[in-house]
Amino acid sequence: MKDSEKKSEIGTRLEQEMQIALDQIRQALEGLRFGQITIVVHDGVMVQIDRTEKRRLRSGLGSTEG
Repeated sequence: MKDSEKKSEIGTRLEQEMQIALDQIRQALEGLRFGQITIVVHDGVMVQIDRTEKRRLRSGLGSTEG
């Protein structure tokens, strides 16, 4: 295998990995109204996605005063 073929293969693999990472980020964002997405990267590779969602309660719900 020639060097140019190896570089092309590596480039294609990196593009595929990037697309997978973007798809996972897109999934984490789906339906999120309030919150945050944290992406953890080690050695240039995304290894973790944390999704923290906040749910806001309407005032008066859960109130014991009446």
